[in-house]
Amino acid sequence: MPSDVRDAKSKRVPQYHEDAEHVYSSGKAEGVRVLLVRHGETIWNQENRWQGQADTPLSQTGHNQAWQLARRFRSEERCIRAIYTSDLRRARDTANILGRALGATPVEATAWREMDIGTWSGLTTAEVASRHAEEWVRLRQGEDLPRGGGETFAQFQGRLVQSSQQFIRDHRGEQIIVVTHGGAVRAFLLHCRGLSMSQFGQIEKIGNTGVSEVSLFPGGAAKIHMINSTAHLNGAVLSGETVDA
Repeated sequence: MPSDVRDAKSKRVPQYHEDAEHVYSSGKAEGVRVLLVRHGETIWNQENRWQGQADTPLSQTGHNQAWQLARRFRSEERCIRAIYTSDLRRARDTANILGRALGATPVEATAWREMDIGTWSGLTTAEVASRHAEEWVRLRQGEDLPRGGGETFAQFQGRLVQSSQQFIRDHRGEQIIVVTHGGAVRAFLLHCRGLSMSQFGQIEKIGNTGVSEVSLFPGGAAKIHMINSTAHLNGAVLSGETVDA
């Protein structure tokens, strides 16, 4: 079990499918199938506010989205070995709904928290650009600064990748769910595609309860099967697409 985990008690966006291996070649070793799930909607998603590690709860719509996803997973009869979740409330509550439907107790994984964005938390993008103008410009120019005094992108992505390596060791040949955040999903998929931070925009924004599916293999190879599938929402308009942190 990853060192960062502990037992827990319990806009419409396009979908992207890919069936090619990325990053490094490592032969045909058996890997782990990971379903990356963004949490359900929050009020701050509705208001397009940067959340970061603020512990915001799900809205009623967010709870409904989680139940819709739970029904989807149950209808697909997926054999889920474990559910891991960010320890932030919006992810935990989403994971607990999935766990009740699938008969699995979610396990908290702090590494899968959203990026620490420090003083940006609670602000809209316009407010960030206005109040942190110099920092915003330097970030837009490609510098990897600690967002709002929080984390750099390298630090953020690094903890996700490190945790995923433990999943490979613990769950080879199995299928697991990781409930996390929009920025975390995009940062991890960027790694899986072997892209640099400057290419972050090539990974589409992830909708609330959007599902991305990837196989991870010993040695570093990754095979992306699906990005941001929201079929379970039946075409419902999703909020929070401007800011996914």
